[in-house]
Amino acid sequence: MAVERVENDADVMATDGRVIGRRAIQTRRRILDATASLLREQGALDLKVIDVAREVGTSPATFYQYFADVEDAILCLAAELVERVPEFAGQIDGRWADDDGLDRARALVGSYTGFWDEHGAVLRIMHLRADEREPRFRRVRNEYNNQFMVVMVERVREGQAAGRLPQGMDPDATAGAMLSVLDRVPSYRESFEKRGTSREAMVETIARILFGTLTGVRTPT
Repeated sequence: MAVERVENDADVMATDGRVIGRRAIQTRRRILDATASLLREQGALDLKVIDVAREVGTSPATFYQYFADVEDAILCLAAELVERVPEFAGQIDGRWADDDGLDRARALVGSYTGFWDEHGAVLRIMHLRADEREPRFRRVRNEYNNQFMVVMVERVREGQAAGRLPQGMDPDATAGAMLSVLDRVPSYRESFEKRGTSREAMVETIARILFGTLTGVRTPT
């Protein structure tokens, strides 16, 4: 699925630093969408500029007008996903300790798992390159993760203030652990399903882990 995104002419430049016009922006968008589509089909290891250009129906020279290489295009796709995080972080915001807290957690995990289904190829590369300490991908991942971390830390501190969570739990460490659960487990969904774990069971399990850990509220059996 193409990413719906409206870019201002002044915000987009060619690789030589020139500001590009509306038609060029549309070509650049097609290149990004083609890159994302091919990543889902074949992964990044063997993806070449000529493959993307062929998918778009243009030349490698046109690709290089907008991106230095395939990884540069993937970095741009990852940066776009940062802009999607508020819709998920917003589901963590608010009083999770209320009666509908577990339902909120289920909704979050369900929608975020769908997000991984759609954009997992880009997210995996973002995490891999950031883990390899590539500075551009580390910067993008930090922007991505920090939005989750802020609201998760707030939930832990609320639980501690209410006496539901022990003071010995470091809020940042707890939030980081829960973000790892939320952000990494869906990437293994296919492996789980091959072993007999349904998507619904995975969502329910992650939701209960997140809810119980971030709030200290005992989940119903």
